Amino acid sequence: MSTNRIIVLPFLFMSLILLSACEQQSATSQTNPDRISYDTNVHEKAFGKHIIHINALTTDQLPAEIARGYKIARSKNRAMLNITVREKQGEVETPVTATVSVIAKNLSSQLKSVKFREIKETDPVAIYYIGELPVGNEETLVFDIDVTPAGATKPVLVSYRHKFFTE
Repeated sequence: MSTNRIIVLPFLFMSLILLSACEQQSATSQTNPDRISYDTNVHEKAFGKHIIHINALTTDQLPAEIARGYKIARSKNRAMLNITVREKQGEVETPVTATVSVIAKNLSSQLKSVKFREIKETDPVAIYYIGELPVGNEETLVFDIDVTPAGATKPVLVSYRHKFFTE
């Protein structure tokens, strides 16, 4: 009987360690509770007088002339994250500048680098924050986004999740 205990105890111990590691992994891959999550297929939310619109797509979906005009490489393996901020004044919404920072990670919590740039249009007036990064087929990315609209003192902390299909 003591031989059985000697064999069972290491297996029990290893099972507990593995279970603990699984719990830690699931906790780190969940969205930060301090951030406001955008639900699936929701791309726009109001935060006080500011409206933040977020959209993600693979760059092969962009028309060639648009991609060329903004110097975006068209590829099914490249994603583009587009963020706009508008300020609501009565019934009128006006684009506003903002400080935008993004951390992208996959479901294994591997960080992905995102280079962002501001694009301003004059006719009609629009301000976009565009970031590009490589993606794989059926890869889900979680974007932790900090947006501080011009004149605001605190950032709006949001989380946006998107699954990319490249095949």
